[in-house]
Amino acid sequence: MKNKNFFRMLFVAFLAVAGLAACHDDKEPDMPVFVENAGILENGQTLSPGAIVHLEGRGYLETDDVILNFFWETGDNLTPEGAIKGYYAKVIAKSYDGMTIQMPYRKPASRVEVNLMRNGKLMNIGNVNLTDGLTPKEFNLYGVYNAAKVMLGDERQITRWLNGDNDISDLKSWTLNMHPDFHSALGVYRAYGICGLSKENDNQYPFFFDLCTEEWSKLSDMNTIALYGNGNAIGAIQSDDGKSYGANSISGDLERSDDYLVSRASSPQPTLRFALPDGVEAGQFGEFPGAYTSRIVLLSANKGNGKWVPVLFSFNQGFKALDEMDAEWLIPFSVRSVAKDELGNTRWISGFIVVRDKSESGCRSLFYTVDENGALTKEPIAQYPNKALSAAANHDRPGTLTVHFEAYRAGNVTEEYSFEKQEWTSVNVFGTFDEIVWIN
Repeated sequence: MKNKNFFRMLFVAFLAVAGLAACHDDKEPDMPVFVENAGILENGQTLSPGAIVHLEGRGYLETDDVILNFFWETGDNLTPEGAIKGYYAKVIAKSYDGMTIQMPYRKPASRVEVNLMRNGKLMNIGNVNLTDGLTPKEFNLYGVYNAAKVMLGDERQITRWLNGDNDISDLKSWTLNMHPDFHSALGVYRAYGICGLSKENDNQYPFFFDLCTEEWSKLSDMNTIALYGNGNAIGAIQSDDGKSYGANSISGDLERSDDYLVSRASSPQPTLRFALPDGVEAGQFGEFPGAYTSRIVLLSANKGNGKWVPVLFSFNQGFKALDEMDAEWLIPFSVRSVAKDELGNTRWISGFIVVRDKSESGCRSLFYTVDENGALTKEPIAQYPNKALSAAANHDRPGTLTVHFEAYRAGNVTEEYSFEKQEWTSVNVFGTFDEIVWIN
């Protein structure tokens, strides 16, 4: 009997120990503690985009990263809280006794968790609140003055000029002192900045001017002969050996206000490379941005002495040069059509503006489209008396092209052409620029 009681007590004790072990296994592991007396100097404060945040404590390592998680109320019953998780903060400085980070732009008003990441594990350091940093949804028209074609004594600069209704925007200008030759300006949806080409060490590269931070960044280290865009992405015709050229996307790493709604799961496709057309050189491209369509990119090559060559670039087949023509400038253009194809996909209206110094018809800007076979229409679909300097598409207004024309009295003139109505509408605001570009 004593033996039975002993074994019964031993069995109960075993169950108790096993139960304790099971309870211990179910318990959430404690958050790792990498840093002693960790905290944030600004903990609990409401900060503006771009504000500096100081992480304090002892034990920070050079290899540590800071990860931010953003949470905000959506007002939607089904998904009441929005979130962006796993955002790598911009680190300004780090030492054993602390780290300094900069809060990002282009994020909604949020509660922000600040976490230290070491070897894939997170330690929460504190929390701050961030005010709204989302960039405008509506497009604004910007002017770029780089003294390339319009010879005035003004400082070279970027100017926010017109709003989406073609009225004066909240005028603001930024200097081009760092890249005075900045040209071939393009925008990409909700990036709130302007991309263009500029020379550096005898090569030409794509640079991006961030309107939030007023900082420049080089988007690629490859020599670039031309840019093109479709509103959602910016591409570059580039070469790493100066012999063969291909199309690369250069806007994938740009931060946008709606990045948290966009999936980046698509796999990049290999870039095919091709030789330039016979008789056309790399340095002859890039005065104007290329024009994107779903099939090809339209480029213009300046051969000098009033001779230009329209060039078509196919992503799969390479370059095709059309007949050389007399022109002062040759400006590619493309706009999204109001109509869509049978599958509901966007159609593109694309072509070239042939700008001549003199014209028998009295119109010095002639607009030709490119047909399905890659040939220019025999007759212009539109024309205008003044010489065109730049053309830009506002993707909020499909089927329209905004064109900036040279003039001589109160400033240049700007017109909007409707391909559907086949008519011009004047923008009754004077401004004088080398280029124009719609961005948001």
